[in-house]
Amino acid sequence: MNFAWYYRWRLLSSLLVVALMQRLAPCARAEDPVWFHLNGIPEPRAGLEVDGSEETTRISGVKSVYDTLFITPTVGLKGSGSIYHPNLLAFDFDGDLGWGWEQMTTTAPGYRQSINESDQLNRYQVRLELLQEKPYNATFYAAQDHTYRDYGSFDTFTVDSTRYGGTLNWATEQLNLISNFGYQDEADTGLVDSSEVKETFFNFLGIYKRHSGQTTLTGQWNEYDNILNFGNALTSMTESAGLSDSETFGGRQQITSSTAVNYSHAEYGAQQSDMVSATENVSIQHSQNLESYLVLDAQLNELYPATETYLQGTYGVRHQLYESLTSTADVHGTYQDNSASAGSSSIKQYGVELGENYHKRLQSWGRLSIGASISGDHVDDTGSGSSIAIVDESHQLSTSPVAPPVYLKHPGVLAGSVQVTSGGQLLIEGTDYAVSQVGQLTEIRLLLPPSAHLQGLLGAGDNLAVLVSYQSSALNNASYEALTSNAEIRLDLFNRFGIYGRLNWLDNDAPPQVQVQTLTDLVGGLDFKWRWLRTGAEYEDYDSNFVQYDAWRFFQAFNFTLDRRSTLGLNLDETFYHYPASGEQNLYQFTTRYSLQLWSSLSCYIQGGFSLQELEGTEQVNGSAQTGLSWSYGKLSVRGGYEYTTQTTTTGPLSEALEKDRFFLYLKRSF
Repeated sequence: MNFAWYYRWRLLSSLLVVALMQRLAPCARAEDPVWFHLNGIPEPRAGLEVDGSEETTRISGVKSVYDTLFITPTVGLKGSGSIYHPNLLAFDFDGDLGWGWEQMTTTAPGYRQSINESDQLNRYQVRLELLQEKPYNATFYAAQDHTYRDYGSFDTFTVDSTRYGGTLNWATEQLNLISNFGYQDEADTGLVDSSEVKETFFNFLGIYKRHSGQTTLTGQWNEYDNILNFGNALTSMTESAGLSDSETFGGRQQITSSTAVNYSHAEYGAQQSDMVSATENVSIQHSQNLESYLVLDAQLNELYPATETYLQGTYGVRHQLYESLTSTADVHGTYQDNSASAGSSSIKQYGVELGENYHKRLQSWGRLSIGASISGDHVDDTGSGSSIAIVDESHQLSTSPVAPPVYLKHPGVLAGSVQVTSGGQLLIEGTDYAVSQVGQLTEIRLLLPPSAHLQGLLGAGDNLAVLVSYQSSALNNASYEALTSNAEIRLDLFNRFGIYGRLNWLDNDAPPQVQVQTLTDLVGGLDFKWRWLRTGAEYEDYDSNFVQYDAWRFFQAFNFTLDRRSTLGLNLDETFYHYPASGEQNLYQFTTRYSLQLWSSLSCYIQGGFSLQELEGTEQVNGSAQTGLSWSYGKLSVRGGYEYTTQTTTTGPLSEALEKDRFFLYLKRSF
């Protein structure tokens, strides 16, 4: 053996270890290195969880009942610590383990089955932080949970989830590199359905900062398995990459430019879609009151065998004559081409637009806002074949009772051709959303109350961004002139009253046989707010050659602070739609919540509500009532409550009623 080389490597290794320790030393927290250190003795705890429910289903008078009872003692442990040094590797953990008894009973006419078996409960959360004080650091996590989630949608969902993954960071003054990756499996079970979504994901974000701009690189990969009502999995996959750059330059730093390029690929079962887009935005601040801007957009969508090409450009100026008055003028043009095996179409459109916006404070008693724009365009619309394919048309859907209806842009949508996606996941017609023909247009709406799958996408919000692909039989061959006008006015008085009106107007000189929309949409309303009260009413008259309706929308919100320990809230919404060709659509919704903090250690709540929806000959009633309390004393905590949920659907002589009673009691004692 060459001992000289051996001792040289020993010496070099020792020097490297010393150098690493010196690098870690400046970040030390005045703590001596310890190979394994706990921040105190881990905190043990014991508990008991009791959860029971009774679900009753009545279909045309036939009743079936499903009962469950879970009794699970638990033990848990919570703590934190580090390995070698907190700045090298810090960790924390918190978990519960339970092994209990589960009873399930199913009863129907002439049938009864009871099952008794043991039940295991696992809850844990582990987090590791590596080199947390360094520019390059990492975080890793793993968690499992079983809980109940109330989204405020007349249903409480049972949620079982497993998550693990991590985040890698490298941050300097100019460069930030962030990536996160992981896997999550979440199963949501509600009153009428269930959904399990398994997601594997990887995301990357890189930002390079310069004195006058920055460059951003993004990457994303997601794979979903969506299992509805314990059926077959619907697999979808999305991957995307984007590059953008922004720069400010000029002698006065008056020019701002931003450029972006994006690519995405998605697979939904046997279907594949690809999208390439590019945007360019340039703005020039010529003076304090004068600005010009240029916007260019290009996009290519492909949902095999359909392709869609979209080009758009706008150049405009914006001038602020007075502090309260802003004027805009632009020239614009668009080109859209859709092609598929069944047909193709192209639309060329160019024109000018003028706009004015006026905002003025009227002394101390009011504020006035007025906005108006008018656009004139020349349109060349050509088509051939039997139908055209529309790929990834974007819409914003809502579960709010006062949200206006959403229609697909093209008339003559072919039945069964609609495909809706959101966040890379495929939505299911009849479970997540409904499609209905209203005049020549097709309305798309989210079903109420939301399904377990849809509620997972919505979270605690009301709105959901979706992409819709479909086929339309509307094919035109015509050149025509089109006028578009929008106007709105709002007057606020004494910071309490608001009066407003909106106009959306479309007209054209297209031949009568060409399917081009004309529209006069008038909206007027008022709202009032004072202390604990917010209320308002709105009327809309929608008159189009495609569809006509008039609508009333009302809302009332009462939020009382009864005293420093209790609050009371009540919310009511009512909407009434009248379609001359297809009848009425009505929705009533009421929710309320009362909470009381009896002492610092004891609080309770009562909440509930109902909704009534009348739509296309079907009446659906949803209701819920919930009450509960929480008490803590030292290291002892107790939480318990009762919930009642019901849903009744009636279509002609057919009726289906679902009811669920649930009670729960959780006790926990830390030592």
